[in-house]
Amino acid sequence: MKKGFLLYATLILCVLSLNTIAQVTSLNEDFTTCITNTLPTSWTKYSVTGTDSWKCSTTGNTGNCAYMNGYSNNTNNANEDWLISPLLNLSSSATPSLSFWSITNFTGNQLQVLVSSNYTAASNPNSATWTALPVTLPLASSNVWTLSQNINLAPYKATPFRIAYKYTSTTSAAASWKIDDVNITDGTISALSKKMINVGQCNAGSQTTSQSFTFTMSAINGTFNVTVPAPFQLSKDNVSFSTSLNYTSANGGTPQTVYVRIAPTVADKVYRKEIQFIYNGATLGDKVYVLGTSMPDVTTLRVASWNMRWFGNPSMCACDTSLAKANALKILKDMNADVYCLQEMVSTSQLASITSSLGSNFNYTVSPFCSGAQTTSSFNYASGQKLAFIYNTSKVQNIGTFGLLKSTYPADTSAYYCFSSGRFPYVMKAVLSLNGGLKDTIIFADIHAKAGDLLEDHNRRVCGAQKMTDSLKVLFPGKKVMVIGDFNDYLEGANATGQTVSPYQYLLNNGFNGISLPSLYPTQSTFVGSTSHIIDNVVCTPNLKATYIDSSFFIFTEANKYISDYSNSTSDHYPIMSYFKFNFPFISNGINTYENNLFGMVNPSNNTLNLYNIENGTAKSSLKVYDIMGKIVYQNQLENFQTNIQLTIPNIKTGLYFVEINNEKGRGVQKWNVVE
Repeated sequence: MKKGFLLYATLILCVLSLNTIAQVTSLNEDFTTCITNTLPTSWTKYSVTGTDSWKCSTTGNTGNCAYMNGYSNNTNNANEDWLISPLLNLSSSATPSLSFWSITNFTGNQLQVLVSSNYTAASNPNSATWTALPVTLPLASSNVWTLSQNINLAPYKATPFRIAYKYTSTTSAAASWKIDDVNITDGTISALSKKMINVGQCNAGSQTTSQSFTFTMSAINGTFNVTVPAPFQLSKDNVSFSTSLNYTSANGGTPQTVYVRIAPTVADKVYRKEIQFIYNGATLGDKVYVLGTSMPDVTTLRVASWNMRWFGNPSMCACDTSLAKANALKILKDMNADVYCLQEMVSTSQLASITSSLGSNFNYTVSPFCSGAQTTSSFNYASGQKLAFIYNTSKVQNIGTFGLLKSTYPADTSAYYCFSSGRFPYVMKAVLSLNGGLKDTIIFADIHAKAGDLLEDHNRRVCGAQKMTDSLKVLFPGKKVMVIGDFNDYLEGANATGQTVSPYQYLLNNGFNGISLPSLYPTQSTFVGSTSHIIDNVVCTPNLKATYIDSSFFIFTEANKYISDYSNSTSDHYPIMSYFKFNFPFISNGINTYENNLFGMVNPSNNTLNLYNIENGTAKSSLKVYDIMGKIVYQNQLENFQTNIQLTIPNIKTGLYFVEINNEKGRGVQKWNVVE
């Protein structure tokens, strides 16, 4: 009897151990410890059918993740596989909720998210009772990380329970699924007024004017914090700022206002961070994305590019065009560019509408041609993909636009063919005005190259790049030129099967520098749902590259995080952004224009500066040489009546410089190209 009693007691203890001792009261699983096929120790995987099972992947939403795919050995397989959470005891929680990130690709069954209070660890889950949770999951084959959040767990908190992700596949269809960042929090964020804030620009050592957002946190029962990484700062009262704000239960259910600004200490940097909400140590799924820079607006040109996917054409974009327009306007405002280079613009009326909504200082121009339509009266023009610019007229003056190579058609049918049946680059000649009216000229070439990964498509891009390069060099020798847009290929390597050399190598070999090189941004992508796929690019001449702020190029992936169902509702491309800084050295003495009649010079030349016809007065002339960033690299005094002079400038490198002469006759500034 004693042995039987001891055996019975042992069994009871085992059951208690499984169902009470192993319970957890919170869940914040990022699968960091998920390595190879070893899931975190508190999680259970159970394969009911098939040889495939849940495993680990290094390509999660953040770091590692859990991964399941019924396609293996080059075939679809029938599988039923479960990923089951630890036993959860949320009896002390007020309003617990679940959030997680997931992504799916390829055709197959939807994942099921289930809850059970009578599942026994390590047993067949089909022996337990499971209830489906109301969860919004990513669409089939969308291949975009999607946040499922605010899933109410309060109906199940009275009894310890588990959450399961049930995967199924068949011999005819097997999708892949990944799960990451599974969190259970007590209470939810509601009425979050903004999910993206661009706080603007300021000099290092200063701070921007704050912007604000509001939120409400329900059922606070513990510690609640709002945090942001430096150099961003937060405040409750717009007076005292820090990187973290603390709240108590007294703040629950009451709208809270948070002020946000940037106070950078390092110059010429772009900062992109997240404001996070942390409740009792667990990070909630809700976030506010923030963007700011440490470069003054008066010397900076912000340039963006975006393929907007058949913008304004409901049948081709397969979207609600009103919603797409609202989302596009939100994104354009949040990026806050001075020049937007746009592709796949269909509706000119919607283009006019969003331009107007950006503010009275913005204007637009749209190409009077597109694929298969060489004039606005062509049959295909209204419904075709056009190229467009939106620009800030307070900084940029449009002095002329035209279709590059368009004038050669039909005499040169190859240019027409290479640029997707007449989708020629759209060129805007622009005068840039900064620092109170100082001027420079930039040539923008907006392109939408031939798409496709076949050899024929690749060859058409090669042809287009060669003709475009030759034409730009002939038309704009020595000018600052930017080629920007949807290249439909890489600047390093190639998109087409079997090709290894970029179709734009000719462009890079003939006086143009790439900014968006894949080697500088490994694994990143401008096409939604892909990795290592930067096909939207920025390329410019060296004299313009010299003004590019190093590492300021970025892909605006935030759009997919705060725009609901971005890839279906808005676009299949991410916008890209770059910053250019113009430190005009000739702003001193209140003179805001070039005065080039004071002297002549040999240009370009090597490090010997050859000056002639210098207009001298009765006093000495002051000579200064500046680099592109406005730093004085050489200065000297020229004696009276020296109208011609040669000076060897020591330790000067090849590149663009400014030569300034001051005397009583006036002031002159000229550009100087130093060559080897």
